[in-house]
Amino acid sequence: MYGALGLVAVAPPVLELYVDVSGVFGLWWALGSVVVFSIVFGARRVREGAETGRVVAVRDERLAAGEYTLTDYKVFLPFDRPKSSPERAESPLLLRFTNRGIQHWDGDTLRWSHPWDGLHLVFEDEVLLVHHEDRLVARFWVFIPFGTPDEILLAADRLQRHRPRR
Repeated sequence: MYGALGLVAVAPPVLELYVDVSGVFGLWWALGSVVVFSIVFGARRVREGAETGRVVAVRDERLAAGEYTLTDYKVFLPFDRPKSSPERAESPLLLRFTNRGIQHWDGDTLRWSHPWDGLHLVFEDEVLLVHHEDRLVARFWVFIPFGTPDEILLAADRLQRHRPRR
């Protein structure tokens, strides 16, 4: 809302400047500046999209034959949890649930991977504790855009009971 009010307040002087500049330097200068700004800011977004695609491809290459991704969760270290609007917060950390286990990714680097056999997931307050063979492997605050932490625990329980045969 404040952005819209700011635009309303700034629009008349900007339009007046645009008319003055286009009158002095011609319409081509005004249109050229718009094109240059569009290219500069558009190129940045294209590069970010290409980087995201590369990271996803690296993660997909690490899946074993017959393994597939069920879902990905953006995670944060418990002390690094975003204070507000976690959907907008950037985190290179990711928990990937596959049909065979859990993978922890930091950007395009696989930190660890554990099969469902021997895994135990527990939530303490809002922090997910991942245990493998009775030792704590990781602690994460998980961003769950839709649903509840119980869904993660129920899915993990079901996948542990119905592991695919190798």
